[in-house]
Amino acid sequence: MVKQWFSRRVRKDASVSERCAACPLATCVRGSRAAVLRMDCDGCEADRLRTLGLFEGACVTVLNSQNGLLLEVRGARLALGSALAAGITVLPLAS
Repeated sequence: MVKQWFSRRVRKDASVSERCAACPLATCVRGSRAAVLRMDCDGCEADRLRTLGLFEGACVTVLNSQNGLLLEVRGARLALGSALAAGITVLPLAS
């Protein structure tokens, strides 16, 4: 009796080079990591975020992406609305 092996096509995760070079934080999915490149939001909002630890060069992890974003930033959790997250440009990192 001859066994036939069927190969399944496995969907591979996109490598870092296939992902966008720079994209809005709002497009990041749960579990992804990214480095903040630029914050294009109102001056007082940007200052408040910098005070909370979210600044250019900071690494963030998306914990939840429903109804805005829940981020982990420097060991703290930070919730952002989707409009504010859309104004923050990040560089996706390998998970």
